[in-house]
Amino acid sequence: MRRREFITLLSGAVAWPIMARAQQLGVPLPRVVQLSPADNPSQADGTRRLLRELGYVEGRNIQIEFRNAGGKADALLTMAEEVVREGGVDAIIAVSTPAALAAYRATQTIPIVALVAVDPVGSGLAESLAHPGRNVTGIAVFSEETTIKRVELMREVLPRAVRLGTVTTKLTNGPQSLAPVLETGRKLGFTVQPIHLDDPANLATDLSTEVLSGFDAFVFVPDAIVSAHMAEVIRLIGLGGKPAIFPSPDWVANGGFMSFGPDFADASRHLISQLDRVLKGKKPNDLPFERPTKFDLRINLRIAKALGIDLSPMVLARADQVIE
Repeated sequence: MRRREFITLLSGAVAWPIMARAQQLGVPLPRVVQLSPADNPSQADGTRRLLRELGYVEGRNIQIEFRNAGGKADALLTMAEEVVREGGVDAIIAVSTPAALAAYRATQTIPIVALVAVDPVGSGLAESLAHPGRNVTGIAVFSEETTIKRVELMREVLPRAVRLGTVTTKLTNGPQSLAPVLETGRKLGFTVQPIHLDDPANLATDLSTEVLSGFDAFVFVPDAIVSAHMAEVIRLIGLGGKPAIFPSPDWVANGGFMSFGPDFADASRHLISQLDRVLKGKKPNDLPFERPTKFDLRINLRIAKALGIDLSPMVLARADQVIE
């Protein structure tokens, strides 16, 4: 073999990911299972894309599986226990606080990297944000804070509105998610009422025009089940002809009226970065829970005009993006 060819071959070998070389030697690929409350193909595609950005190629140097509870939040614990019983899992990605809690109840040894909406200390997932002290780390959105802001924005946009609705599932009908809407809404003069979705199959009934007609506006909280049906929720809210403010920019990008909240695409990137560190040997109890650093106010001006809403220059000036 010529010297130049040998050097080229050697350089290529050094550049191979360590885990790819491990596969050549017969060492099993690291296995990651992502648990979520609902089937969300775009979410799964996002995980794969972010892993590729870090050099992980499915089937070559990582195994990645996606398990979802089909919109039945009560099935999360059973699903997590099945994953643990199967064995051979190097890390679990948990999407939503209930998924993280289910994974943690199923195992206190397998590393869990979670995207949670509420305080992980208050929900029992961590001893502190800086030092989780358990087998769970990840991204903590603290949606209570941004939910309050969404209610305040809706009051600013609709100063005369009275009846405020909020859409929840079994993931978000607890006090940590509902309290910010109920308490802030009442302080600002709203009469607040939740619309509870028991089964995503009943979306058209639960969000029918007749139901929506009982409200002046809607404030949505982060909910993985509702997000999995984003297009249909936006369509139904649009048919109802009422303004709604959503928890993240992707809702406006898909035709919603207004959103305020963290950039979940950026938060997901940080989540997969933490997974990468775990796969490289870091312990979750030593990895601080991170908080989102990017927040975004978006407004679809076309929808505002269709709803007959005249937005003040102050609101428009604060928007990070106004869709004409």
